[in-house]
Amino acid sequence: MKKILVVNTFILMGTSLLLRTVGISFRVYISNKIGAEGMGLYQLILSIYMLASTFATSGISTAVTRLVAEERGRGTPMTVNRIMKKALTFSAVLSTTVSVLLFIHADYIGRAWLHDPRTIIPLKILGPSLPFIGLSSCLRGYFYGVRKVIKPASAQILEEVTKIFIIVHAINIFIPRGLEYACAAVVVGTTAAEIASCGYMLMLYQWEERKCVKYDILKVEPKGVFKRILNISLPVAASSYIRSGLKTVENIMIPAGFEKFGASNRASLAEYGMVKGMAMPILTFPSVFLSAFSTLLVPEISEARALNHTNRINYAISRVFQLTLLLAILVTGIFVSFSKELGMVIYKNEEIGILLKLLAPLVPFMYLDRIADGMLKGLNQQMSSLKYNTIDSLTRIGMIYYFIPMKGVTGFIIVIFISNILNSLLSIGRLLKVTRLKFKTLHWIVMPMTSIAASGFLTKLIFEINNLDHLPMKTNLTIGVLLICILYVTFLILVNGITKEDIHWFKNIF
Repeated sequence: MKKILVVNTFILMGTSLLLRTVGISFRVYISNKIGAEGMGLYQLILSIYMLASTFATSGISTAVTRLVAEERGRGTPMTVNRIMKKALTFSAVLSTTVSVLLFIHADYIGRAWLHDPRTIIPLKILGPSLPFIGLSSCLRGYFYGVRKVIKPASAQILEEVTKIFIIVHAINIFIPRGLEYACAAVVVGTTAAEIASCGYMLMLYQWEERKCVKYDILKVEPKGVFKRILNISLPVAASSYIRSGLKTVENIMIPAGFEKFGASNRASLAEYGMVKGMAMPILTFPSVFLSAFSTLLVPEISEARALNHTNRINYAISRVFQLTLLLAILVTGIFVSFSKELGMVIYKNEEIGILLKLLAPLVPFMYLDRIADGMLKGLNQQMSSLKYNTIDSLTRIGMIYYFIPMKGVTGFIIVIFISNILNSLLSIGRLLKVTRLKFKTLHWIVMPMTSIAASGFLTKLIFEINNLDHLPMKTNLTIGVLLICILYVTFLILVNGITKEDIHWFKNIF
C-alpha cells in the first residue's frame, strides 16, 4: 500500500472528521430549532433531493476517478484532458435536465409522493443546485484520480462554512412562518453552498489544466473516451438510481406505515426524524476514516488492477478489513456502554440513547458494507453492487410494508437490521470470491469482540467502584470513552489481536 494513499487518507479523514463534527453539531442546532417533526419533514425533502442528486451525478465521479487513475498508471496522462472535457459536458447536460424537471414537478412530488405540501417550496429551491452538484462530482473524481485530495477537501470545508453561515442567519427569520419556511431556509443554505463549492473547484481545475497543457502534445482525439466513461458510469449510475429510487420509496412509506400503526401525521414524522435524522447520523459518524479509505481505494485498486498487481490488491483489502472491524467493534462497544449518555449529551433526549443501544450491533455490518462497496468498484464489479443494492432495496420495501404498520418503531428497527446484514454479507461474499481472500474470523472478529466485551465490563466496574457516576455527564462520557479505548487496545495486544507485524506495518506506512 503506497504511502501516498495513507497521506491522502489522513487528509480526507481529517477533513471528514472536522466536517462531520461540525455537521453533527449543526444538525443538533437545527433539531433544537425545528424539533423532531421538523427533522422528519426535512428528511422527506432530503429523500427527494438525494434521488435528484443521484440522477444529476450518474456515477460520473467513480468513472472519472478510475479512468484518470488508469491512464496515470499506464503512463498516458495526455488522455486525461480529453476524458475531463467529455465528462464535464456529460455532467452539465444531464444535471441541468434533472434540475429543470425537479423545479417543474416539485408541486406534484410534494402533494402526490410526499403527501405534504410543505415540501414544495424547499424542493423548488433545491432544484438550481443540481447542475453544480453534477459538475462538482466530476471535478472531485478528477482530483481523487490524480491523488490531490486536499483540493476537494478544502472545497468541502468552504461548502460547509457557507451553508452554516447562511442557515444560521436565515432560519431565525423564517421559523415564525412555520416548518415549511424553516426547511426552506435550510435548503437555501444548501443551494448556495453547492454553488460556492463548485465555483471554487472549477478555479482549481482550470489552474491545474493550465499547468498541464504545455505537456499535452496529443493531437489526435482518442477514440472511445465517451464510451469508456459510460461503461463505468452507467452500471454505477444504474445501481445508484435503483438504490436511491427505492430508498425514496422507502422514506415515503415509513411515515405512512407509522400512521397505519396508529400514530398521527405529526408523531409519524417525529418518530421518522428521530431514527433517520438523529440516531443514524451518530452511528455513522465514527466511520470518517473508513469513508476516506473507501473513496481513495477506488483509484488505488484500479491502478493496481490495470498493472495486474494481484498481491498488492489482496494485501490492501486484507488490511482494510482488519482496520474496519477493529474500529467498528470498538464503536459498537462504546455505543452499547454509553448510549444513554450520548443521547443526553448530544440531543438531550433519552429516546435517542435507547435507539443508539438497539442499533449499535449493526455498526460492523454498516461499516464493512461501505468499505466493500468502494473496493468492488475499484475491481470493476459495479454490476454486482447493482444486483445486491436492488435485492436489498426490494427486500426493505417488502419488510416496511409488512412490519411497520404492525409493529411501529420496533418494526422499523427490524427492517434496518435485516437489510444491513443482508447487504453487507452479499457485498463481502462477492469481494472475497473475486479476490480469493480468506476471511480471518479469529483475528478480525473473535479477538476484537472478546477485547471490547472485557473493556466494557471493566470500564463499568471502574466507574462503579470509584463512584464516578456523580460527575457531570459530559465528563463521565469523556472519561468512559477514553478508558474503554485504552483497555480495548491493551486487551487486543494481550490476546494477539494486534501483532508486532501489525504495529510494524503501521509504522512503515508513514
